[in-house]
Amino acid sequence: MPAEQLVLERGFVLTTIRIKFRKDTTVKFISHLDMMKSFQRAVKRAGLEAEYSHGFNPQMQMVFGAPLSLGFTSDAEYADFSFTKDYMPNFVAEELNKTLPAGLMVEASGIRNIKTNIMADIKYAEYIFSIKSELTIDDVANKIMSAESLPVEKTRKNRTKTVNVRNLILNAENFDQRLKILVKAGNENNLNPRLLTEALKIHIDPNIEGVGYNRIKQYVEREGRMISPLSEKALETK
Repeated sequence: MPAEQLVLERGFVLTTIRIKFRKDTTVKFISHLDMMKSFQRAVKRAGLEAEYSHGFNPQMQMVFGAPLSLGFTSDAEYADFSFTKDYMPNFVAEELNKTLPAGLMVEASGIRNIKTNIMADIKYAEYIFSIKSELTIDDVANKIMSAESLPVEKTRKNRTKTVNVRNLILNAENFDQRLKILVKAGNENNLNPRLLTEALKIHIDPNIEGVGYNRIKQYVEREGRMISPLSEKALETK
């Protein structure tokens, strides 16, 4: 039996497919929950045999990476789907693309053999966005990287705490006259570029604005290296 299959007590085969998909400007204002519902409907319309949880209210077994903020676009979103049939990854991608709404497009897929799901596995993310400021992009990037700290208040679930966003930034640079940042991501450490913009308002330029936030890459970590969540090493080892 292939390593990617798991025979369950109920007698069927469980296969988990990881997909990479794009979210463009036409759907940048749909919420994370609505996007998940779009994929649920796409799986059902495609006739794919999804695995469901047990209990009174069964749920389709799917896990998405870190939620994307409303208004953001992305070239690199990821999700894991479990199926009760041994599908080839390319088949799943093709069938989903036939039924997904405009603006959502699966671009790659692979079989996930590790136990860790995509939400728990993501460790870094890369974003690009435009900056409105009297400073140049190079100046902004240099000031970020040279700053010892960039504290800013973060409010979540009616709780406010001070976060030093500088500790979450690995790199900042000029990318075709837009700011590109590589930041920590995931459950324990996560930097939203909008929060960075708020910190820049406080510490660098009170009139600075960020426009057109786009997540271009996400990474998992293996043996101290950042790699694609769909690379063979990412799918096979943890």
